[in-house]
Amino acid sequence: MSVINIKKPRLRWLFGGVGFHNSEATMTALMSEKQKNEIFLKTFREISPTYSRVFAGYADWTKEAMDAFADYYDLTFRNADTLLYVVPGRIPMFNSDFNIEEYSEKVALNLEYLIKERNCTKIRYYCATNELSVGNTYAYLSNRLELFKELHENLYKAFKRHNLDIGLLATDCSGVENYGQIEWATQNIDEITECYCAHLYSAKYAPGDLNAYKYYSNSFSSVVAQALQKEKRFTLGEYGIITPDGKKKSPMRNDSSYGVDLPDNDGIFAIGLCEMAMAAINSGCFSAVSWTMFDYPDPFIRENADSKEGKAKYDAARFSGHGIDIRYNKHGMVKWCDDDNDYGSRAALYAMGYMAKLFKKGTRVLKSSWEDENIRCCAVTCPDGSISIAVINWSEQENSVSFNIEHKIDKPLRKYEYKAGSIPFNSFNDLQYYSELIEVKEQSFSAILPAKSVTFLTSDYVDRVPSTIKGIKYSKGKLTWKPSADPEHCYYRVYCNGKQIASTVAEYVYAEKPANYQVYSVDKYGNCQDK
Repeated sequence: MSVINIKKPRLRWLFGGVGFHNSEATMTALMSEKQKNEIFLKTFREISPTYSRVFAGYADWTKEAMDAFADYYDLTFRNADTLLYVVPGRIPMFNSDFNIEEYSEKVALNLEYLIKERNCTKIRYYCATNELSVGNTYAYLSNRLELFKELHENLYKAFKRHNLDIGLLATDCSGVENYGQIEWATQNIDEITECYCAHLYSAKYAPGDLNAYKYYSNSFSSVVAQALQKEKRFTLGEYGIITPDGKKKSPMRNDSSYGVDLPDNDGIFAIGLCEMAMAAINSGCFSAVSWTMFDYPDPFIRENADSKEGKAKYDAARFSGHGIDIRYNKHGMVKWCDDDNDYGSRAALYAMGYMAKLFKKGTRVLKSSWEDENIRCCAVTCPDGSISIAVINWSEQENSVSFNIEHKIDKPLRKYEYKAGSIPFNSFNDLQYYSELIEVKEQSFSAILPAKSVTFLTSDYVDRVPSTIKGIKYSKGKLTWKPSADPEHCYYRVYCNGKQIASTVAEYVYAEKPANYQVYSVDKYGNCQDK
C-alpha cells in the first residue's frame, strides 16, 4: 500500500486559485441564446473559478464592447467572486505615431469606466501585453525590455492618476527559456510591480512521463524564489501541454492542445493538466491559469458591417486577443465548433473542473509527500476548516493508498473520480457526481485510486437538498418555471419523461411538445434532487 503524508507547515502559503483564460468574455455577441445559457454560463457557474485571466483593457475599446464585457462579468465573475487578471492581447506596434503616455491614459480611462461605473471591481491585475507581443510580432518586447519598462512605468502613473487599485504584472513571458526576464523585472521595475508572472506550455514531456512533475516543480520554484526575494508573489499566468509539432505552418495556424492534436490521448492529457496545476500549487505559485476554459469560435472573415451578426464578429475580432480570423484556437475544456454545432466537453472538463472548483482563492496549502513514483498529491484547507485533496495515480494499475493528515477532518470526504480509461462524459457537460463517502478516523483514511486517474477528496461541501422548483409550465414550444430562491442555487437540470434534455442557468428551455417535465435545482455543492 502506498502512503501519502499531508502535513501542516508552521507557515503556510496562501493560494489564489486554479482558473482559466476566459476568452469568451469578449465574444458574447457571437453566442446564440441557447449556447449562452446552456453551455457557457452553465459551465462557468458549475465550476465557478475564483481566479481568471481575460483579454481586456484595450486602449481603443469601444463603450459598446466594454458594456458587453461588463454584462458578461455580471453573469459570471461577479457571481463567482472571481479575481481577474487582464491583459490586452497584443498592443499596437511601436512606431513614430505611437505615444506611450497617451496610450496608457486611454487604457486607464477605459478601466476606470469598467470599475467605477460598471462596478467591475474584481479587475485586480493588469499586464502591459500578452507574452510581450506587439502588433503582429510575437514577443517583440522580449529583446526590447527597456521599452517594456517605459510602457510599464506609464501604465503605473496613469493608474495612479485615476486612483485605480490595479496591480501591474511583469513580464508575462512564455517558456522556461525566457524566465530570466523575471529576474530582470525584479532588478529594474520591482517598485512598480505587484506580482510577477510567466507562462509555460510544455512540449518537453508528454502526459504520463514521470519526469514531468519534477521539471514543472523546478521551473516554478525558481521564479517563485525570485519573487519572494522581493516579498512578492508569482502567478502562472497561462499553462498547457502541446505537441512538439502542434503549430506547424499551414494556410491557417492550428493553435491547439496536446489532447486536440492527439485525440486518442485526450484522457491522459487531462491528468497532465492537473499535474501541472498541482506542481504550481506545491511550488508556491499564487495562482495557475489553464488556457482555456472554452475554445475560441471557428475563424471568420473580419469585416465591419451594418448587420448585428457582422458587427458582433467585427468587435469580437478586435477585442479578443490576436488572430481570431487566421487560426483555430482549440484548447478549451468545452468545444466551440459552429460548423458541426458541437459545444460538447473534452476530457479535461471532468478533471480540471474539480481542480478549479476545489482549489480556490483564499485556501492555504498543506505540504504533501509520497514515495511511490506514480503518485502526485496536493492539498489545501479553506477558511472554514474544510479540506480538499487531489491525487494522481499514473500507474497502469489501481493503487491502494493510505493517507495521514495533520488536519482535523470532521465529516466524511466526498470522492470524485476521473479515469482516463473511462471518461465520465455527460451530454450536458455536467460534472460527475461523487462516487463514495470516505470516513476519516484519527486523521487517517485509505482510498483506492483507479489506474491512470485523478481523484479528488473533499470535505468542502454541505450535504443538503436544494429547494423544489415550482410553477413548471409548457406553452407554445417553451417550458418555463419560477426562479429558484435558494441562495445556494447554481443551475437547473431539465427532464422530459425521466430523460434529461438540458442543463441551463435560464428559467426556460425550448421544448417540442407537452410531456411530463421535471426541473431540478443543482446547488453549488453539486447536490440535486435527481440523485
